[in-house]
Amino acid sequence: MGIIIFVFSLLIWSTIAVIDYRQVCLHFEKPIFAIGTQTQDDGGSGLYKGLGYSFLINGNFMPEDEFPGVTHVNFYLFGNMVEQRIRE
Repeated sequence: MGIIIFVFSLLIWSTIAVIDYRQVCLHFEKPIFAIGTQTQDDGGSGLYKGLGYSFLINGNFMPEDEFPGVTHVNFYLFGNMVEQRIRE
């Protein structure tokens, strides 16, 4: 029974992490599940933390910005930087 709960929990966690990863690193938008802990006054840049993963985001989030959204992101998994992306 314990192994089933562990596998189910791992499946839920990985699904949430993958959704946030796709949202930020592939679509260059703010994460859905990760919470902004140290954000800037521009409405979106800053550090977003999830359970075991985090994003350091820079972007254009003001209404007057020509190309809104994430422009640069660092993705961390358990404190180790896994990926860095820059929107062209």
